[in-house]
Amino acid sequence: MIGFAMAVAAAVSPVLSGRAVQAREARWSRLRALLLDFIVFSIVLSIVNWIYAGTPVATWAPLCLLWMAYYIVPESLYGASLGKMLFGLCVVRVDRRPIGLGSIVVRNVLRFIDVLPGLYLIGGLSVLLTANSQRVGDKWAGTTVVHRDHATEPAETRHPPHGANRVLGAALVLAIFFTIAFDYFGRPAIVLDQLYNEHRLMMPELTSYKLGTPQWSFGRVTYPLTGYEGARACTGSISLNWEWPAAGR
Repeated sequence: MIGFAMAVAAAVSPVLSGRAVQAREARWSRLRALLLDFIVFSIVLSIVNWIYAGTPVATWAPLCLLWMAYYIVPESLYGASLGKMLFGLCVVRVDRRPIGLGSIVVRNVLRFIDVLPGLYLIGGLSVLLTANSQRVGDKWAGTTVVHRDHATEPAETRHPPHGANRVLGAALVLAIFFTIAFDYFGRPAIVLDQLYNEHRLMMPELTSYKLGTPQWSFGRVTYPLTGYEGARACTGSISLNWEWPAAGR
């Protein structure tokens, strides 16, 4: 019986001293990376909700896609989200085979399960209770998270193809400029429409309105405005000033 137990221990030991141990060693760094990603994405989400409020962009479906993109894009290129990169972590397969794009997509899509019922409770318990420190998404994808220096083979984690950094950088710059341009040129009309829907545009009894050609200056836009109360019309102008954190009237 003692010999059998020793044989079983010997059989289990290589597994525990390999990828499983590497994944366990990364648990604390993985938690800190998760918290950092949560903070960064919360800032991004706040900006999107602020600037694109009142548009289809600020609805649940696009925001869920944005959440997925936050993880899938960097993990598919670099094998790590921003938080993981800063804490020296990367995503790998448990069986040490080369990690494909499909594994990255699966592990992140199943975050919708891991976050339940809140604060990554299911995912956190799964990481603590599984031998390879896998949340539900990792179990389905056959992946886990380790320190990058443990991914010794080139294909064990993801690496960006030639020119990917420039393309990603250009895409981020384009997104930033588009957001700034939308905030400056597109958001004022949305703010006025929100004021109208709240019965705070010109007068509470307003039944419709029409905007004229706007006049732009630095940090300020002025619209000629015609408001209608039934058949009666009232003309004037309204100015919006850009203020932090929102455009003010």
